[in-house]
This record gives sequence, structure tokens and C-alpha cells, in this order.
Amino acid sequence: MSTRVRPAGTTAVATTAAAVSSLAVSTGFTGIVSDARWVLPVALAVAVVAGVGLLGRTLRWWPPLVGLAQLCALVVLLSALFTGQAVLGFLPGPAAFGELSGLLGQAMQVAREGVPPVPAEPPLQVLLCLGLGVVALLVDVIAVAAGVPAVAGLVLLCVVAIPASLAPNMLPWWTFAAGAAGFALLLACAGSHRQTASASSPLARFDHRGVVLVAAAGVLAVLSGVVFTGVGTEGRLPGGASTGYGSANGGIGLRPFTSLRGQLDRDDPVDLFRVSGLPQPTYLRAMTLQHFDPGRGWELGKLTSGVDAGQHPLPLPDGTETLAAGPSATVRIDPVGYRDPWLPIFGVPRGVTGMGLQWNYDPTSGVVFTQVRQESRPYVEDVALPSPSPQQLRAASGPASVDPAYSDASGVSPRIADLARRITADAPTDFDKAAALQRFFTDRSNGFRYDLSTAPSTSGNALEDFLFRGKRGFCEQYASSMGVLLRSVGVPARVAVGFTPGHRDGDERVITTNDAHAWVEAFFPRYGWVTFDPTPLTDGRTALPEYLSPPAPAPSPTPAPGESQQPSPEPSTAPSQTPAPGDAAQPPVPEADRPGGSGAWIAVGAVPLAVLALGAAPLGLREFRRRRRLAVVRSGAAGAASAAWDELLDEHTDRSGHRPDASGTVRSTATALVESAELPEDAARSVDDLVTAVEHEWYAPAGHSVATGIAAPAEALPRALAALRDGAPLPWRHRLVPRSVLPAARRDRPES
Repeated sequence: MSTRVRPAGTTAVATTAAAVSSLAVSTGFTGIVSDARWVLPVALAVAVVAGVGLLGRTLRWWPPLVGLAQLCALVVLLSALFTGQAVLGFLPGPAAFGELSGLLGQAMQVAREGVPPVPAEPPLQVLLCLGLGVVALLVDVIAVAAGVPAVAGLVLLCVVAIPASLAPNMLPWWTFAAGAAGFALLLACAGSHRQTASASSPLARFDHRGVVLVAAAGVLAVLSGVVFTGVGTEGRLPGGASTGYGSANGGIGLRPFTSLRGQLDRDDPVDLFRVSGLPQPTYLRAMTLQHFDPGRGWELGKLTSGVDAGQHPLPLPDGTETLAAGPSATVRIDPVGYRDPWLPIFGVPRGVTGMGLQWNYDPTSGVVFTQVRQESRPYVEDVALPSPSPQQLRAASGPASVDPAYSDASGVSPRIADLARRITADAPTDFDKAAALQRFFTDRSNGFRYDLSTAPSTSGNALEDFLFRGKRGFCEQYASSMGVLLRSVGVPARVAVGFTPGHRDGDERVITTNDAHAWVEAFFPRYGWVTFDPTPLTDGRTALPEYLSPPAPAPSPTPAPGESQQPSPEPSTAPSQTPAPGDAAQPPVPEADRPGGSGAWIAVGAVPLAVLALGAAPLGLREFRRRRRLAVVRSGAAGAASAAWDELLDEHTDRSGHRPDASGTVRSTATALVESAELPEDAARSVDDLVTAVEHEWYAPAGHSVATGIAAPAEALPRALAALRDGAPLPWRHRLVPRSVLPAARRDRPES
């Protein structure tokens, strides 16, 4: 039986494979970067990391020193390529670090606000070079230095996931193929692949078949993901499912449902639209939600195919027979930071132009949408802004000529339906009922207040928690609740999602992420859908029509028998009732995506942490191997003797810096080990017993028992290890970086 160790010369092959695999997975960024200016700097960064790693291992540097040298070389390259204040043109100094930090800060801003594909300007090039350079370093350390290339696949998978999650369309198929081929190459070329069993053993077969099987499985998995899932897409297009469309990754999109629970995180506002020609402040509607699920909140209903949004005039919304008096205008909308298949519109659209082809208008839901992914562009809306009087709305009567789904209140608890009836008990018409329900939320005497988070849940019904106990939240909670209460008293209702009018900037209005909002639209025969907003905002951003001004005193419903409805207490430590600017309905923005210098410093600060983690990797790998082997030895299962022998050799290597010559037999190797370690007689006897057990396990016929008087591996190994430890205590640096996990070239070199 002989032991085969990978020749030191193959380290160059493994290093090259690690670099190629890192470059292969980076091809996915072609899906989110519009030009190829980033390719050469990234290739240089990966090449520098690989070259320094190969040089360090050839010169047999201490492994953590190799990683540190790779990191320093990467920083030097960034300084030389992207700064004008580096010492001697390439050495990073304080000025160069400041310049790199500024570029990273700009890159974070682009990552947060940019709509892919984005141009490969210098800030983005710096970010890609730094990120992919660190990835190349990690893959090099894991696959080449530690010899575990399969683990490096997790790092490569994370790289693929980044552009896949940001790309507006599916990534090109060849990027998946390149990544899979790179990983297969890494598995085939990297790692020590040391065999300590016969050529017919399972371990030997794994070297040849396992690499092929794992590589094939990886390729099939990636191809399956490409074929059967929407990797890298923005989500389902309108009309594709009842739950509708998720938030856009390429720009700022809105979630297509209104949640009854949740936290709303604040962020610096991002401009979404610039609007000119709007005669009066009014809400900008992106979508409307038809279906209410008590467990999930409001969701989209099925969209009709609609009509071509470019035709003029567009049909009136379903159920609208006449447009009440109100201004008309031609409004120009420039979506500077918005990308979504929903085209936000004001009021009642009479025509929409300029947004491109294949946009449809659905008169049932009142939204404009597309099923073709395309770039956002400025568009013009001919809009009517009807404002029926309270008298007209009170006189509106007759059957509701809209989809019965807008009146569906199934699943609403009797307690909520009873509350709606008590609030509207003195309201003779549907309009008075809607006005009473809105005033119920906006009058402070009823205990409701605007807050960026909902109160903790105390029951299984989120709507009841909000209405009867918590009484605090943001636009989603208020619009959801009023829509349900309206349906409970027989008024057709839906939740609209879009934006408040924003703020004036000269002759234009600017709408930002802080203006994202949800409100309620109630249906009235002949006049169609009418806006109500129950969110108690006090910052002047609401744009209520004249039929709701001035408000009448708020109704206070009579408590039900046995119920004492009290306003929620507001302790002095509670947040101010004055809301923060905005009422965004989009999901929270992760901290890592936020702009500014702090994000850049976080990215830079993560590098030392990664270096520390790499420094601890050898110790972790050695401890993992030790625990696994000792568990097999203690169990006495098949392979216990081989596991004990491997552990004895590694323990000797940790303390001596080299393995005994592995070209001879196990017994001659054991003799050399005993002599070099100068083991005492009882420890030498334990090693001899262990060798006998190994020879029996490897060469004895099946069913043949070991000779009597020979100690089992579970007894012999601890005695031999104790003697090794007593004779050669380990210094701290060899405890932190055990020499048994270093590459073969390092292990085979005796210490002088």
C-alpha cells in the first residue's frame, strides 16, 4: 500500500483553475453593466491575486502571510489604476485611500439608485475590482491552499447570485455555462487529492468519479435553474397570476399588496418622477388592489387584456357614465428613477403617449401596464381630474355596475363588520358612510396615530389588532382597514397604490420614494371611483378633493355591549405624532445598499474581517479532521484503524513540520516516526499495535481476526498521541496554523 501526494508543481495548475473559475462566474455581471470597460481591470485584479498566491506558495511563505500579500497587492493595483494621488504612482497613501473611499461611496449610490444595465464608470469599476478580487482571494485560499475546492463553490455561487438578483432580464445563458465550466475545472484541478487507501477503495474512486459526478450535477442544476425558473427577472408580469407583480430590482417598484403588519424603514429619498403641467395636486396611481385575504392583506385581481394605451380617447373606467366637472390637462411625466411594468397615471386618463409600444390600459382596474420588459421613458398623459360635489355623490344610487369582487367582504370577522355598522349608523348614503369612515381614522380623538411600525400582534387577526388595540401604523394599515370597512357596509372599494403629489420645484413637481403611498377608492354609480385617504398625515402631503373639505366632526361609534373601546395610550416616550416625510409602501432597503461614505467604509472594513476569517480557516479545518477521525476510532467501525493512522501522521506533522517518507510500507513509516519523535518504549508499543491493526484492516482476508494481545485503535491511539505531545509541545503559531493542513510542498520540507 502506498500513499500518493500531489506533486508541488501542480499548485500552478490549481492556482490557474481558481483564477479561471473566478473570472468565469464574473461574466454574470454583463447582465447588469452596459459596457465592457470593467472586464480588463477585473481580469488584472484576479491575475494579480493569483500570481501573488502562486509566488508565496512557491517560496513557501507562511500561509496567512500569502493571503495578506494578495490583499496588499490588490490594494496597490486599485491605487495604480484608479487614483491620481498614489505615492510613486502606485503605492497607496492617505490621499489615495481617501480617493478610493470616495469612489466606493459613489459606487454604492449607483448600486442603490441605478437602473441596470448601468455604465461601467470608474466608481463601479473600483467596486467590481475590489469585490471580485476578494472573491478570487477566497477561492484561491479555500481551493488551493486548503485543498477543499468543493467549499469554494459556495463563494462562486454567491457571486452568480448578485447579478442574477439585480438584472432586469434573465442573465445570458452563456454566463451560467461559463460559471458551471469554471467550477468543474476547479474541482478537477484543485485540492491535494491525497489517497491513503488502495486504488480500489471508495476514496480512490471518488478522485476520478466524484469530480465528474459533482461537476455534472452542478452543470445540470444551473441549467435547470435557467430553464425552469426566472433567475434574474423582475418578477411576474401583470396578468400572470392573481398575486401579481413584485418589486422591481432594476429601479424602485412597489409591492402589489398592502400588508397589515410590518415595519417601514426610512431611507434618504430618491427622485422617481418629475412632473410638469399638473393643474392641481393629486395622487399618482400605479396599481389598484381588488382582492382582500384576511391572512395576507390586499392583492391584485386578474387583469383584463385591456386596450392599447396609445389610443385616444381611452374608454372611461368601468361603471363611469359621466365625468363630473373638473380640470383637464396634458401632463408630462419623466420617470427619472422608476422602472416597473405599471405606468403611474393621474386621475382619469384620456390618452397616454410616448412610453413606447405594447402598453395596455385596463378600464376595470384603472391601470396602465405592459407585459414586455422595456426601458422607462418620459410619457405624456391627457388627463381629466373630475371632482363631483358631495350632493352629486349623495344622489348617486342604483346597482354597482362593476365586478362583484369589489364588494366581496368574505372572511371579515363579525366584530369588524359590527364596528363598520356602528361607525356609519347615522350615515344615510354611501358617500356619508365613506366620509364617516375616513373621519374615524383621521380624528385624533379616536386614538389612531401615524407611526412607522405597527403595534405588536396580540391575536391571530392583524386587522383586529390594528382597529381595536394597536391603532398605529402607516398608509398600508389605514388604507387596508378602510377598504375592508367600506365593503362591510356594502360600498364597493379597492386599495390604490402609488404616490402623493410630491413637492414643487419651480414649474415642476418632484415625486420621490418618500411619496410612495396607499389610499382607498370607493365606487359610486355613474361617477365611478372616488378617492378617500384615511391616513392621518399632518405634513400637508395629502391631496383630498373638495368633496371632503372641510371635514365634519368625527363620529365615535357606540361601544358594543360588554365592549369598552378606548383610544390607545400614548406614553410620553412614544414617537412624535408628526409623521416623518413620506409614507413609502416599498419594502425596507437593506443597510448594505444605502449610499454615502459609510457604505464605502463598511465595504473597506469587511476586508480585514475576511482576512481574519481566512487566518482561522487552517485551525478550523484541522479541528474538523481531528474530530471526524476520533469519532470513527471511538466507534470501532470499519476504517477505525486507517482513521487512527491518519490522525497519528497529522499530529506528527504538526509537531515536526514534515511527514515520514511515505514511499515505504506502513511499518517502515511507523519505525521512522518513532525514531524521529524519540518516543518512549510504551508509546512505541502503542504505535506498533496501531500498525498491526492497520495492516489487518488493509490486507487481512474477510473474517480473519486480529491476534490476541494487540490493543485496539481506540486504546493505542491516545497513548501514542500523548507521547507525541509530551515530547514536542506546539508553539502558538503552529497551533493557529497546523502544518498538516498546508500544501504538500510545505509539508514535505523538513525544518532546518
